[in-house]
Amino acid sequence: MNSFDIMKASQIACCLEVSSFKPGNVHRNKDYDDIKYHHFLNSGVAFGDIIYKASKDPQNIGQYIKLAVIESKKWSPSNANLGIIMLHTPIATTVGQMEEFNINTLKREIKNTVKNTTTDDAIAVYEAIEIAMPNINPPKEGPDAQKNDAKQELREKNLTLYDVFKISADWDNISYEWTEGFNISFEGYNLLNKYYEQYNNINLATTKTFLNILSNYPDTLIARKKDENTSKMVSDKAKEVLNNFNEESLLKFDKFLSNEGNKLNPGTTADLIASSLMIFLLDRINNKNTVLW
Repeated sequence: MNSFDIMKASQIACCLEVSSFKPGNVHRNKDYDDIKYHHFLNSGVAFGDIIYKASKDPQNIGQYIKLAVIESKKWSPSNANLGIIMLHTPIATTVGQMEEFNINTLKREIKNTVKNTTTDDAIAVYEAIEIAMPNINPPKEGPDAQKNDAKQELREKNLTLYDVFKISADWDNISYEWTEGFNISFEGYNLLNKYYEQYNNINLATTKTFLNILSNYPDTLIARKKDENTSKMVSDKAKEVLNNFNEESLLKFDKFLSNEGNKLNPGTTADLIASSLMIFLLDRINNKNTVLW
């Protein structure tokens, strides 16, 4: 596939994801004090050239993640799209090496892409995390990216980037994606197809996909910042909203998540939606459709 199309699919996916109404997250009608709607737009466009380069190179995936974070940070003062970068980069690398785009081939080949990572890739991603400075808790096990000896530990244990994500897959859904063949992202892709065909509205399709994924996969950012019971409670509420979907229930859920007493941000789920959107857009442009009508 044309590398410019891969780049644009990533950029447009970022813009569509943040523009759609996703309870508890920043969107076009809601900012937070520390991160705003335009930060996500700036970041999503800014690292596009790195996605372009990654699509042409099957190696050095960790370095491209690091370079994408550098570009993102240049144009946005906040840690806007670290999770999305970690998901979009292997998609771009895989699609760029495919002779002909096909969803089933992408499902198969992306597993090989992530399994073929190296210790250098892991070190580059740890450096990317240092640059992004996300507000994260120490990992339950494995090298801690916020400690000075983390990269030395990666070397000594000969841990690849895939190995690192394997360690954290139980408590982080982005890591889970890396080790389980991007299953949630492909599930989101199928839901986007379903809802877009039903409503002919990409924003509505994205909102309902978000609620569906959140209801089935408790958000691991909430679990890390609060606890697992809280993340499961949020998933239960998302399922209630999905089953009684209307503007009132959606706004009420958003208010519940965003109020000062809760501040429950399903940010990992939002990253997964951006990943699903990229796959959705790649598939549509490959089929010579007008991507969105």
